[in-house]
Amino acid sequence: MTHPALRCTIAALLLSGVCSTYAADSYWYTGLGVGVSRAQFYPADFSSGGAFSETKNEYDAGFKAFMGYQINRNWGTELSYATLGKFHYKYQSGAITQDATYKVSGVGFSLVPTVPFTRNFSVYGRLGGFFSQTRLTFYNEGFVVGASSSGRQFSSVSFLSGFGAQYFFGGENGIRIELENFGRVGNECSPNIPPGTCTGRANAKMISANAIFAF
Repeated sequence: MTHPALRCTIAALLLSGVCSTYAADSYWYTGLGVGVSRAQFYPADFSSGGAFSETKNEYDAGFKAFMGYQINRNWGTELSYATLGKFHYKYQSGAITQDATYKVSGVGFSLVPTVPFTRNFSVYGRLGGFFSQTRLTFYNEGFVVGASSSGRQFSSVSFLSGFGAQYFFGGENGIRIELENFGRVGNECSPNIPPGTCTGRANAKMISANAIFAF
């Protein structure tokens, strides 16, 4: 079992009774976060096969907002919106450069198994779905500076997982550190996909620091 989110979730289930006397009652909460995101491009969808010199930037700043309900000491549900940033895959031939700009955003819904260790500190896992929208736009340099394609767009649903730790100050406001795996976004570029409609695939992840406000 190599997936860290699954290990964390199973640990949450097995340890669901640990320190339960210190856990807070049920509550609603909301929050905002910022972090570093990564889109790992599928080479099969982006590589030119050696026809061009290629560079890529798979990292950018990501942002998220979320609202959740802690059902009891060990289970919660959460609705979130995340924009993972702008990533680039560039092709160059002499003075001509084409920048494939890749943007990912979406809505997530998940169950949040929680293990409280004290009244203020807990660790948690995440299992759910991510409803993503991926947009690919080509910017050409050397032909017409600043010219771009109309963009390609694809919506999909992927498996959302993650794990993290959170600490509440005085039982109301807190902070959270989390790693989320949004799964595969975008669609395949292959002979079976009509030209001009594929965005290419990527595996999307984000590590973030978040502020939580309970009410």
